[in-house]
Amino acid sequence: MVINYSHQKGGTGKSTLAYHTAQAFKELGYKTTIYDLDTQDSCLGFNSLREHPKDNIINVEDEDTLIDIIKNTKDNEIDIIDSGGFDSGLTSIAIMGADINITPIADKVSEILAIANKYSVILERIEKSTNEKTKTHVLLNKIHIFASNFSHIEDIISSQERMETLQTIIRDRGIYDKALREGLTVHEATHLKGHEDAKKELNNLAKEILKKLKKDNK
Repeated sequence: MVINYSHQKGGTGKSTLAYHTAQAFKELGYKTTIYDLDTQDSCLGFNSLREHPKDNIINVEDEDTLIDIIKNTKDNEIDIIDSGGFDSGLTSIAIMGADINITPIADKVSEILAIANKYSVILERIEKSTNEKTKTHVLLNKIHIFASNFSHIEDIISSQERMETLQTIIRDRGIYDKALREGLTVHEATHLKGHEDAKKELNNLAKEILKKLKKDNK
């Protein structure tokens, strides 16, 4: 199964989510691999900070390699793609080939309008060029711990033909960055404050994604 974290711009938390959710899926019993398409090689960079780097993070730079990866993915494995924060051939292939696309955004009007006005155009273009339906699942990410009213976001996203809002919310917690300073995932950083809350959020996200995948494959 292929999960693609995608957005037309950088700084939305795609790489951080890809790195942390890979561990969440692993703990659910799936073999996971991260394919890093980002020119900044963020996931590879996180991994390099580990005392013992993992071997399941791979850089992908050409379209043929990415196509082969998508074609050969297995149902009992999770392949996570960390797309670059820009519109490119690699990004388009990842969107087209993924079993599910995830687009993280903060609860800021500028970010919501950006995906509604710009990212939706990318999805529409891909759909027209392939004659295949395209869709992304919008994930509220880096949200203030006390924020609770997201009706303004839901109203805008619900009006978009190719978008749907996920129920899981990833809060803005210091542990995400602190764990990455050691190249660790939240699941591994048991010594850091906020470990259990962050781990629960990521597990909920992984389970919701799996539920969506099973529903779409029926």
